[in-house]
Amino acid sequence: MKKSVKSSMIVLALGLGLSIGTSEEVEAVAEPAYSYFNDIGVRVSLFSGVEKVYSDRYQAELTELSEEYENGLITGEEFDKLVDQLNEKDEKSFLEREALFNTYSLLKKDDIKKVTHFDTDFDEYSSLTGFEQMEALEQVQGEGGKFNSFRELGELKKLKTVMLEANNQLTLNSFKQLTNLETIVLWFDGFENSEERSSREYTQALTTDISALSNLDKLNELRINARGRMATITLKKGTTSYQLFDPIVPSKQFSGATMKYSSGIESSEWLEWNDLKGDEKYLEFSWQIEKGQNISYSGEGQIPIRWK
Repeated sequence: MKKSVKSSMIVLALGLGLSIGTSEEVEAVAEPAYSYFNDIGVRVSLFSGVEKVYSDRYQAELTELSEEYENGLITGEEFDKLVDQLNEKDEKSFLEREALFNTYSLLKKDDIKKVTHFDTDFDEYSSLTGFEQMEALEQVQGEGGKFNSFRELGELKKLKTVMLEANNQLTLNSFKQLTNLETIVLWFDGFENSEERSSREYTQALTTDISALSNLDKLNELRINARGRMATITLKKGTTSYQLFDPIVPSKQFSGATMKYSSGIESSEWLEWNDLKGDEKYLEFSWQIEKGQNISYSGEGQIPIRWK
């Protein structure tokens, strides 16, 4: 019985163009024609995006037929026949996509490549794995997710807008080559999950360097708010003060703007804490730099202390 079930699954998977089995077996199978996304919100939003692609195509074809009729290129009878054929083809295509999605939660890779806009509420533990398939994507946004990497987005050369929540990223190097980007809005909250917030101690790495965005000349909106922790420092017992110079590295979009640091003092160049007692768990600071209403980089950080 087990062998029969396994054989049936293999036949089904091969029929759908899915990669299965050991690495040797996978190499013998053609490139998968379908994709599966673990996050149900991603799947549903992608299906909606694919449907918009087909809807736009249908409207374009219908408009073309209408223009041909109005210009006398086809008769009324021919127009009606062609519209009926178009409707039949569109409905058949939709039913096939719907059945595939509802039954197996799969989407055609060729369809995914045509999606231009994506918006959803991500699961708490989500990833952008598979987004590199969306070759035509121009806009991606959503709440939740707290992504630890934007690597997949780094391959989407047509991307214009990114509005996401993330975590644990020291830099934004994944965006370095995305020269068509016009809008970046990012929020890093410093916690892996909601349960951690009650401790008030950040658990995720602080985004301290956004200089990778410097060559994105089309950016007209850049708003980043980051929270997190920096690397642990070691202080000797009896140390009463500590200084740290310019830990935050903005991008060239902030050229000419003044950095505002707040720690034990207010400064534009360094952080400083005085009157340390020797029992502090971490040092706290915040920063803000702005250039007009649409260009800002701000946040709060903690520097854990190891006393010895």
